[in-house]
Amino acid sequence: MLKPLPRLLLIATVVGAGIYGLNTYVKNNGSLKFWTAKTAVPAAIEIPTQASMPNETSSSAAFNLAPATGNYQARMLVLPWNAETSIHYANGDTTTAPGSLMDKHGVHLQLERQDDYAQMIAEQAIFAGEVAKGVAYPDKGAAFVVIMGDGGPGYFAAARESMSKLGQQIEVVGSLGYSRGEDKCMLPAAVAADPQKARGSLIGAVLRDGDWNICMKYAADNKIPVNPDIKTYDPDAMNFVGVGSFAESDEKLIAANNQGACETRPVVRNGKSTGERRKVCQNGTATWTPGDVKVAREVGGLAAVASTREYMWQMPATIIGNRQWMAQNPEYVKNMLAAAFEATDAIRASDTELLKASAVVAKVAKEENAQWWMKYYKGVIEKDRKGLDIRLGGSTSSNLADNLFLFGLNGNDNLYQRVYNVFGGIAKQYYPGEMPEIVSYEKVVNTTYLQAVAASAKSSTARTDAPRFDQNAPAVATFAKRNWAIEFETGKASFKPEATATLEELLNQMAVSGLPIQINGHTDKIGNPDANLLLSRKRADAVRNWLQANAASGFPEGRVRVRAFGDSQPIADNSSAEGRAHNRRVEVALIKTSNE
Repeated sequence: MLKPLPRLLLIATVVGAGIYGLNTYVKNNGSLKFWTAKTAVPAAIEIPTQASMPNETSSSAAFNLAPATGNYQARMLVLPWNAETSIHYANGDTTTAPGSLMDKHGVHLQLERQDDYAQMIAEQAIFAGEVAKGVAYPDKGAAFVVIMGDGGPGYFAAARESMSKLGQQIEVVGSLGYSRGEDKCMLPAAVAADPQKARGSLIGAVLRDGDWNICMKYAADNKIPVNPDIKTYDPDAMNFVGVGSFAESDEKLIAANNQGACETRPVVRNGKSTGERRKVCQNGTATWTPGDVKVAREVGGLAAVASTREYMWQMPATIIGNRQWMAQNPEYVKNMLAAAFEATDAIRASDTELLKASAVVAKVAKEENAQWWMKYYKGVIEKDRKGLDIRLGGSTSSNLADNLFLFGLNGNDNLYQRVYNVFGGIAKQYYPGEMPEIVSYEKVVNTTYLQAVAASAKSSTARTDAPRFDQNAPAVATFAKRNWAIEFETGKASFKPEATATLEELLNQMAVSGLPIQINGHTDKIGNPDANLLLSRKRADAVRNWLQANAASGFPEGRVRVRAFGDSQPIADNSSAEGRAHNRRVEVALIKTSNE
């Protein structure tokens, strides 16, 4: 199965008369060519989170909406991805089935598999060209696409030129679900126990895509440098093999275990050449289901060191449509969303209905069968080739309540805005030549249709499930840990003005994960040990209170634990000013508990 290639550096080019599509990556001696930044630890890659999962929320199954009228059938391009299951159930078939939820809402869709984001953009450009010419109901191009939400910045950056030349725009109007484990960064099992062993790894990935993002976020969480240059090798950093599809990444890894997919690369350290050349072989992959299944069965010995199970808010399945056409057909958009939300409630309530939905997924994807897709929708733990347990698959669907939560429409923090900004920022940090700027969130997200659907609901659609963090559940493992140099007033627990930027980065870093957080306070050795212990506790409390005050939905009561260590755990020499500065720190860890 192919995975989409979010072509962040693609430039607009003609796709038919007056229609602009996308160029492909520049090839250089058979390798992808990139303008890269220096080796560095990734910047903030997180959004607020909440413990309760989408399948624990509630939503109305009925809306007071006037149905869409007419027989127009819009094309929607979708990925072979379980996070989109609700739209498949709502449609009932590849084309809208009589009696389906879409049909009842007066909406007709043609669902088509498309693995390549560049082709999606080209199809949306063709559709936009028809709209620009005044065609009311275009039969060319695609009216809608569904992509991984964390790839949105790259998608909009790539599409902007082609759309603007036509006087058209595209925008996100809602979400169908989430990846909840199936997208993952797979590395040797030893890395799961010691993240620093990811240094020197060579990971196959579609660069700047959602699964690459998972590896990047894992590196950020654990302060592991990343070498963005795919032609060199840094033994102190995480390195990548750039591929065009995840099938290619997985096949290269399978070959590497037989010493097939190896390269001889110049060795660098922190971006500087050492003069050495070294043969290196791929030992990891950023992939999704069914790629992870194939790797587990044919290679084994790898762990999902990070996935969308831990980074639960990273990857919503977002619907993108043509702004001008949707504005002319608002009832179509609202009813399409309402049907998808009702579908979510139906498949949550019954495995029989989920199996029906999975049958449509298999038919649209033209791969596997209903039972296979249903199995990996739920997620399973299986034995790999070497007898190790590995979690495979895992997705959920979203209803109206989940959408209101995601887009900050029920008073909570705007989760998707954080997703969009932080992942756009990381792509810009590492590949500034391809992505010199990020199209602003406000220009590409339109929640008016969601708000209209919410206003039409016959009953309350509030998110009713409280977060389920158990403050007393024993910690069984540390998933990630970083020290933060947050500046406090001398001898006090109040922040200096300079601390705000660091706190905001911390909020972003902690937000995407669904794991409990432990904040450990530390001081230098100046002063009385008992006073230092109390001060470290107050400072850790201050950090927790700041997070909760600025993103209450992401840091609900019970999620954040506080521990005080005073001056008992120095990481530097207290005899120097520099050493004492390092010791005055707040350490933040993502932990797994016995409840995970």
